Amino acid sequence: MNRYCVTLVCNFNYLDKAGFVAAQLLAQSNRNFDVVICSDVVPKNRPGFLPEGAILRQLDVGDTLQNLPQNERLKDFTYWRLPAIEDLSKDYERILYLDTDVFVSRDGLANLFKLDMQDQVLAAVRDIHQRHRQDRSVQEFAVLGYETAPYFNAGVLLVDCARWLETEAFQKIMQIAKVSPEALFCHDQSLLNIHFYQSWLELSPLWNWQNSDRVNLVGEFVSPYLIHFVGAIKIWNADNGCLPGKYHATFSAYLGEPVSDTQFSGGLLKLFLKNAWYLKRTLRYLSSFPTSRSTIRHSDKSI
Repeated sequence: MNRYCVTLVCNFNYLDKAGFVAAQLLAQSNRNFDVVICSDVVPKNRPGFLPEGAILRQLDVGDTLQNLPQNERLKDFTYWRLPAIEDLSKDYERILYLDTDVFVSRDGLANLFKLDMQDQVLAAVRDIHQRHRQDRSVQEFAVLGYETAPYFNAGVLLVDCARWLETEAFQKIMQIAKVSPEALFCHDQSLLNIHFYQSWLELSPLWNWQNSDRVNLVGEFVSPYLIHFVGAIKIWNADNGCLPGKYHATFSAYLGEPVSDTQFSGGLLKLFLKNAWYLKRTLRYLSSFPTSRSTIRHSDKSI
């Protein structure tokens, strides 16, 4: 067993998506991490879409997460990353958690595990809603009476396991869920941001390039390590030209499904103009991280 792991957490219906990401991770050169898929159901006979190198781990969520807010898109299993991180932290030194709607677009993930965490429990990328307006207010913080502060996207998380356990992060996060359910607008992402309010390490957006119509063309030129398809459009349903075809084609080919020859045609001129409008802001934000391993430390223990 390696000292580090990358984990994907999902229910049974998303195992094929997790398997696709796991296969990309296993293909990384100089890999120094295990690839662990956590799910409530572990098939007795491994399906063909789950690569042999991936470790399957049964996740016992019990009744800890019952009755927490959910909606049509974000179901109860979005919270499962929390007990998964707690469980895996007992076996690994560092965990890189990835959502299943992530595309591994570049080699070099092994380098992220060598990052200086500066005594922080968690490192993440600022949420796209604050990328161009870093002073944008945050609903969760406003409801709780906190000042506006940096807010991260929970689709890519680097966790220092010893610090996670030492600070009893999971138990404290579950306590927040009990006393402040009205603040969980983005469910477990809200919980994590409330608990780590002004106490986390900000990573370069290259580690979690949150795709949107404002920056998805820019992303094709800045070489992100991980492309995160936030929102309703995913690579498994984007067969109508609304995303560059290579993503849907790669996913379909992995599952042995017919590959559509649909070209990227989702309002290309409008998309180009919108990306051009945000280009200067995007490049300015990227300049805050001179290298891919540059970080910004947020630390304020005032609450």
